[in-house]
Amino acid sequence: MRIGRFKLPTRWRSIRLPYKLVLVYTPLILLPALAGIYYLTESYTSSSKATAAEYATDLLGLMGQKVDDRMRSYEQLSKQIMTDGELLRLAKTEPESAYDRFKVESAINEKLNVLWLGADQNSYIRSIKIETPGAIYTYGKNAIDEYNVRDPAYRAAVGEMKGGARWFAPQTFDDGYTKFRAFRLGRTIRDEKLNELGTLTLVIRVEAIGDIFRQTKFQEDTALKLLDERGEALVDNEVSIDEARSERLLSFTDGQLGNGWTLAVQMQLDRLYEPIYHTVRQALFILFGCILLGLVVTHLLALDLVIPIRRLTLNMKMGIKGVRPGKLKRFGGAVEIVEMNDTFISIMYEIEQLIDEVAKQEKKKKDAEIRVLQNQLSPHFLYNTLNSIRWMAMIQKQDNIKEMVDSLNALLTYALRGSGDPVSLADEIAILRNYVAIQKVRYQHFEFSTNVPDGLERVEVLKFLLQPLIENALIHGLAPSERPGEIMVSAASEGDQLFVTVEDNGVGMQKEKVEALVSGLFAPPTDRLGVRSVHERIQLHYGKSYGLTIRSEPGAGTSVTVKVPLRIGETTVEKGERSHA
Repeated sequence: MRIGRFKLPTRWRSIRLPYKLVLVYTPLILLPALAGIYYLTESYTSSSKATAAEYATDLLGLMGQKVDDRMRSYEQLSKQIMTDGELLRLAKTEPESAYDRFKVESAINEKLNVLWLGADQNSYIRSIKIETPGAIYTYGKNAIDEYNVRDPAYRAAVGEMKGGARWFAPQTFDDGYTKFRAFRLGRTIRDEKLNELGTLTLVIRVEAIGDIFRQTKFQEDTALKLLDERGEALVDNEVSIDEARSERLLSFTDGQLGNGWTLAVQMQLDRLYEPIYHTVRQALFILFGCILLGLVVTHLLALDLVIPIRRLTLNMKMGIKGVRPGKLKRFGGAVEIVEMNDTFISIMYEIEQLIDEVAKQEKKKKDAEIRVLQNQLSPHFLYNTLNSIRWMAMIQKQDNIKEMVDSLNALLTYALRGSGDPVSLADEIAILRNYVAIQKVRYQHFEFSTNVPDGLERVEVLKFLLQPLIENALIHGLAPSERPGEIMVSAASEGDQLFVTVEDNGVGMQKEKVEALVSGLFAPPTDRLGVRSVHERIQLHYGKSYGLTIRSEPGAGTSVTVKVPLRIGETTVEKGERSHA
């Protein structure tokens, strides 16, 4: 069974794009909007409740951490007291008189005062009691009933912890002036041999926890409670909650604190629900207004797209046909389409500039090659060569004129063969040997050697790249020197780069002359052949990161290093072009 291709109705195809957009996007806007109204009324309440619960849970966790940290700080203080060697020594002291008891209590107070200072939470400590069989020592405000530290039930409960901290539910105490509610934190005091010395009690006002409740940023109708293990409230923030309306109530507890107590929160959601329905009604009016505005904006956007797209298409067709970028039109409209048009025109300008730049570079390369050939085949060079042949025939009276002519023939053939084509390094070295063979007639006392690894012989270089460097070494390096001269050509590679070095042991150059020569490499080009010409040819062919490096010292010779890309070619040395100096 064949399924035919789906075809749009002809009438739909004939509708203009702006109207198509309106027809398509109107139901896409209306249907989600109508569904959103229902969804908003149903989900806003639950999401707000979840948000409030998450927020309250985070605050409860933070508050629980603060409460736990505060209670642990009191436990740590009690541990410091009961493990302090000086306090243990004083606690074991049995006073023989009231005066001795006063002295011991004063010493204990001085020591406790040092431990008590430095922490803000210690300001909630009403009193510290150290009860021993012989006496009760008090730090801070004293209570008439001694905070029930002699109560057998209290002592037994503290003893069950075997030195650990035992928290007691808050009680109301009377110091003769005011009544207050306070926790008691008890520990058993033992000496270094674990013998029981007595009981340590910290009396801590309930405000130590109540102030944390007040500092936590819950809403006003939120009840906060600290519950014991049985779920009974120990401390609260004095907010009453109507638990009969449980559907409008959020209740949850935090994990247990270090001593087994927990924190509980109850939140009334009436204030949360109150603005919800008002917000929903406002959202309905805003939503319908946005729908109408969206339809209008959709129509305007459609008009803002169609005309610019047509103009952009026209510009592209003109650019493809070869119209110059200056004749392409800029226009207004949607920012994205205007940017596309501007980008297209910019690209056309760049293409035009690249074409011009390539043409200029090619012309420079051809001119450089022509200058090389013109200078290599200059009458002066040919005259010197023929003059060398003449002098060799007259002076040496030997039958080696053929070798001289062969070398000259190899040079001429090499020069005339594909002037702009690269050659192998082996070819360039071979022609250097022919050149050196000719120059040895004029400069007799010098040796020429090469050191080129086998793997680099097929690397491509520019033709006559090294000959000007050999000529400079002969004329400026070896000719003024009185000792036998040496010229060596060596090659090495590093990564994707080739380094060819021409070294001589001539007279060398002063530092100032080397600097002038190096700066001359970057001077405007001239018609002179030499080091600058070689440097210019390299950069024209390979780019600004390649070229020559010159090093020289007076009396120690000169070294010129050529840096070019490492490119392997298929060129080979023609038979008859190789000879050895």
